[in-house]
Amino acid sequence: MDKLFNVSLTMEAQDSPHEWARPQRRMKEDPMIRCLLIDKNPAERQKVAQLLASLGIVCVERQDAEEGIRYCSEADPDVVMMEASALPAAKEFLRLARHKGQSTGKPVVILYADRANLATMGETILDGAAEFLIRPFDRDLLQFKLAQAGVLQPHYNAA
Repeated sequence: MDKLFNVSLTMEAQDSPHEWARPQRRMKEDPMIRCLLIDKNPAERQKVAQLLASLGIVCVERQDAEEGIRYCSEADPDVVMMEASALPAAKEFLRLARHKGQSTGKPVVILYADRANLATMGETILDGAAEFLIRPFDRDLLQFKLAQAGVLQPHYNAA
């Protein structure tokens, strides 16, 4: 998979003294938030895409990590939502995304799966995922997690 990124990935000077620091998105310059959604199941992709669209996020869909890597070499999504059943591919994607986003903090990668596996969840967070969600998740949880990751502005409901 590295060969796909050789042309487009370059190491940029790191603005942040901490590798894990993610700069906040500048909402006024570019209000459109772009998401790459990677899931092999078209029905599940559609569900997650609808949740993202309800939050005003423009979504591009791909069915596997390799297609996602090709897309990221051409585009610059703000966030990547990825189904994590193919763990080796997800980990490779995280490694390449972390390398690409060292100075910009993009893309923020959020993984999701059907079942909780604490070892896998912890490992992917250490590998650079901003979050690991367990399906089914709803719009409110997704909105909260995207705000925590700095992709969306925090939204507070007045009680």
